Amino acid sequence: MSVILRVRDLAVAYGHIEAVKGITFHLNAGEITALVGANGAGKSTTLLALSGLIKPVRGQILFEDEDISLLAPHQIVRRGIVQVAEGRAILTTLTVQENLALGAYTRKDKAGIASTLEEVFHLFPLLKERAGQFAGNLSGGEQQMLAIGRGLMAKPRLLLLDEPSMGLAPVLVQEIFRTLKEINRSGLSVFLVEQNVRQALKIAQHGYVIETGKIVLADSGKNLLIDPGVVEAYLGG
Repeated sequence: MSVILRVRDLAVAYGHIEAVKGITFHLNAGEITALVGANGAGKSTTLLALSGLIKPVRGQILFEDEDISLLAPHQIVRRGIVQVAEGRAILTTLTVQENLALGAYTRKDKAGIASTLEEVFHLFPLLKERAGQFAGNLSGGEQQMLAIGRGLMAKPRLLLLDEPSMGLAPVLVQEIFRTLKEINRSGLSVFLVEQNVRQALKIAQHGYVIETGKIVLADSGKNLLIDPGVVEAYLGG
């Protein structure tokens, strides 16, 4: 199995407070990898560093063997890493179609963009039905579908997802995770940050547990689901 992303001794700080404390991990190409842990453990900060939105104070981020640690966010997107932000961050005064078009801003291949749009509509038929509606009129679940669809429009090789289940009803959470499995079956590598530990580890081939800025466990998703420490801390023990 080839490695698509390798992180070595990554540390990220907000002022004098070190939120991520020298973590090392890797993502296998074509797999879903989950990073799970409590609120404030350093999950989202890790994603922001991978996206270039926060610069690390030390460490190295290698994407397909290229050091991207100090690249700007737009350069990282052009390399093939796209993040779907926590809270969805859709543009509410634009239509669904316009939001999706923005996701393809780095691309010039009109035929390819049209093909990707059809793939997104296949994954999320509701978005096709609502293509001309303002995104602000969508439900929370539909907005999450739009945020993921917009990320896919960039045709990434690695999709970073920050808390996609946040604020959604259980039935919608199931739908989002089912879709993530389908996206992954197409060959796309996915790095999933989630507080919903059970759902994340169910679909992830590999997982890492982060606590107070340090990775404390690493194993297959299946093994982490039955790990006594994970069960006790995150699964209602």
